[in-house]
Amino acid sequence: MITALVLAVVAQAAVPDLPVPQGPPTEEVAEQITVIGQRLKTFKGGVYKKDGKLTCQIAQSTGDKAVDMIRCGAMLRCYAPKADELDAIAASDASQADRNRRMQVIAEATLPCVENASDAGVRMLAEKRSPA
Repeated sequence: MITALVLAVVAQAAVPDLPVPQGPPTEEVAEQITVIGQRLKTFKGGVYKKDGKLTCQIAQSTGDKAVDMIRCGAMLRCYAPKADELDAIAASDASQADRNRRMQVIAEATLPCVENASDAGVRMLAEKRSPA
């Protein structure tokens, strides 16, 4: 079941809106949200292109594949629309410092999307992991 959820989160990387449960979470779900959120804080990774496809690279796993996939899915979902712009910056004749600065501006502008998508993934996983 967790594998299916992981695949769903990654598949939703290109979907405009995530189906987040509405209303306040139950106490059990809230506890799971806290646990998952703590694990997610240890995640380190990023996105890059491999064979022309945007890919997630995990530098430090949370130790929980489903939690790792929440952040990977969020990054893929949010950076995909910016990939061509980032590629153009990387290929430009600008100095390395200017390219880094321009990419940083895009990264900072994309952060709210990544956070919102991660929050949605955490809620979905918490719902799945909580006793019914």
